[in-house]
Amino acid sequence: MNSTQKKIVGAVAAIAVILALAGGAFGIVSSMKGRSAAQAAEQRLNTLTLIRNYVDRGEYDRALNLLDELLIKNPEDPDAHKLMEAVLSAKKAQEALDSGSGEAAELRAALEAARQAVSRISAAADAAQRAASRMGESGGSQSKGTGGELDADAIQEKAAADKVAAANAAAKAAAEKAAADQAAAEKAELERQQKEQTAAEEARKKALEEEMAKKNAETQQRVKEVNDLIARGKNSASSGSLRSALTSFDEAESRLPPGEKSFAASKYLEMAQSLFDIASSATDSTVRDEALSAALEFANKSVEADPAIAATHYLKSQIYEAQKKNESAYQENLTAVKLDGGNYLYLYELGKKQYVRKQYSDAAKSFATVTKLKSDYEPAFFNLGMSYRSAGDVSSALAAFRGAIAVKSDYVKAHIEVARLLDRKGDFPGAATSYGTALKYEPGNVSALRELAALYSKQGEYQNAERYFKEALTLGADDSQTNYNMAAVQLELGKNEAALDYAKKAVDGDPKNAVYLYEYGLAGERNGMLDIALQQYARSIAADPKYVKPRVNLGVMYLDANRVDDALNQLLAAYGIEKDNFEVNNNLGKAYGLKKQFDKSVEHYARAVSKNQRDTAVRANLASSYISAGLPEKARDTYSDLLKLDPKQWDAAYELGKLHISLGDKANAKKVLQDLLSANPGYPKSAEIKSLLATL
Repeated sequence: MNSTQKKIVGAVAAIAVILALAGGAFGIVSSMKGRSAAQAAEQRLNTLTLIRNYVDRGEYDRALNLLDELLIKNPEDPDAHKLMEAVLSAKKAQEALDSGSGEAAELRAALEAARQAVSRISAAADAAQRAASRMGESGGSQSKGTGGELDADAIQEKAAADKVAAANAAAKAAAEKAAADQAAAEKAELERQQKEQTAAEEARKKALEEEMAKKNAETQQRVKEVNDLIARGKNSASSGSLRSALTSFDEAESRLPPGEKSFAASKYLEMAQSLFDIASSATDSTVRDEALSAALEFANKSVEADPAIAATHYLKSQIYEAQKKNESAYQENLTAVKLDGGNYLYLYELGKKQYVRKQYSDAAKSFATVTKLKSDYEPAFFNLGMSYRSAGDVSSALAAFRGAIAVKSDYVKAHIEVARLLDRKGDFPGAATSYGTALKYEPGNVSALRELAALYSKQGEYQNAERYFKEALTLGADDSQTNYNMAAVQLELGKNEAALDYAKKAVDGDPKNAVYLYEYGLAGERNGMLDIALQQYARSIAADPKYVKPRVNLGVMYLDANRVDDALNQLLAAYGIEKDNFEVNNNLGKAYGLKKQFDKSVEHYARAVSKNQRDTAVRANLASSYISAGLPEKARDTYSDLLKLDPKQWDAAYELGKLHISLGDKANAKKVLQDLLSANPGYPKSAEIKSLLATL
């Protein structure tokens, strides 16, 4: 018994136990004790994430408390100082907005800009910390030569590390600039939308009040009282007193001039909007829910007074959405669009709701109308592309995404979507170009890096694939999928040791993924670590009993170890799952041949040939099985077909000549054997052929 057989035999008992679990749950639990420095870094990353989340929810004091903790630990922490400034700016803008001081639109824009700054700083700090952590893990002590000088290897390692650090810094800077540009564009767009909405609302209110002013003195006095009470209610709300605000609004309602329904509808809308703003910024869930309920009540009164105000229905849609009453939100948004089909914002929000409802054709119509109403609004083009893509209209989706790029040339997400669609259409050069354009504007975009790498891998350009997967991993894409893809590329490049490391990382991240477990087993097999291969193949089968690849590889390993019955168990299980699988049938043909069950061997080799008719090796195996099964005519025909595919299959020609002799066809035997000697005079069995020819 050779060493390979001994390794496999020694593992069979353990593998049998693992395979017995194939119908149930199976997993791998791995744990590693990290160094204290790594734990501190991880804790800092978690703190940064919490700060960003608290700011998103408006919980500025909690964010500031966490920042104080960071600065106590390290007073020189530059990220913490930057975040402190951004959070304080956000808090100041929120307080000013709540107090009603200054222009609401400008304050909202300032608040949004501050929140965007927090998000960017946190993300950049997160990425920088992870990159530093990876550099620390991959680094080590520099070896020194005589006289305290670095030796040649150490110098090369340091140069490589410096190069990676420089690349990371450049990618980080480019990513931060792209994020800053995007934030500025979003801020400008938000300000413009708010100004448009505010201007339209103010114009409507002014026209209505001018009309009211023409009426009698009592009406004018009521109008003044109502406006004063609403202003008082807004101030109370901004100071955190929802109860006082509601009291003022209720009193304002009682002073509304009788018979003036349009004025009443406008004021009800104003009060409802104010209450909705309170709910949107509330951190207390009780206050939020009460404010939403009151906002909806006043909005309903506005609709009752005048059902034709589109803005009221749009506000009701927002209220319902905040209450997670999605159907009601959709219906009110739809009504707003019916009343004011020229308002691109109403249509845009309607399109988003239709997309969520999987009404992709309707969503596409809504977004298409938005692009006509506002041809410079790139998010509408992007969402139009997403709607067409979901509806299966690839050509229209491409046109829409390219429309977004025409408006905003550095629209990275649109470039990536174009690349994905071109990949789907089989336009690999076009897809690679689009991914490259996305990376030009945002070199650190991990999605673009991973997908470009996968594209090159699919084309068999494994060195390019390796490059981009490596960049993605360096910039933070240390997920199981990327590690798995990198392992597959390393195997294709013959870098088996590196493949084993990446495959293990993939499994560590997702220990129940059958595909990752299989790849880990394959990497183990390629490295001659048969114990790892056997174990991981078995675990892959346990994770997904219907996954055929690990069963095939186990079967082959058992055949190599002359454990034919064990091989048959795995191969027959695979055959029960995929009867037309080429590898399954080819190896079953071999296994049954070793068992001398030639009828079954012929059956499976024939199935394999039908699935891959240009494979000469399996066709030769089929012919050999026909001979063993006592079917010489079938063997003759199979060898003849094989030689038509490849006339240089010398052994096949030799066997065909002998078959013709056994079948009494001396003429064809003579022709085949003479042609073989003429084409390959140095054929190792030429002496036997000459002896055969002498008998013909």
